[in-house]
Amino acid sequence: MPGFIGKHITIEGYLVTTKHTVTSNGKRMYFGTFLDRDGHFIDTVHFPPTARKYPFRGRGVYQLIGKVMEEFDCISIEINSMKKLDMMQDPRYAEEQIKQVNT
Repeated sequence: MPGFIGKHITIEGYLVTTKHTVTSNGKRMYFGTFLDRDGHFIDTVHFPPTARKYPFRGRGVYQLIGKVMEEFDCISIEINSMKKLDMMQDPRYAEEQIKQVNT
């Protein structure tokens, strides 16, 4: 992502972990770590207004929209918006198929 510093991007990533913290004025913010489709880590920063408006919704793939920033030699995306994407269900484990097997 070094070539995108200062630019707004849209990227998809699988949520690995989150860390919450509290700002000096008591508002909650988050840091996120995701994996892109090539297996590279994506670090994100979710400031209080964005963290409230676009909460994490568990494990899965998210569409991340934000600005690529570099601070202290660390590149991250300052999130403007985020949404969890639907995942295609594996038909081998579909609820209906399991019921048929058990009857």
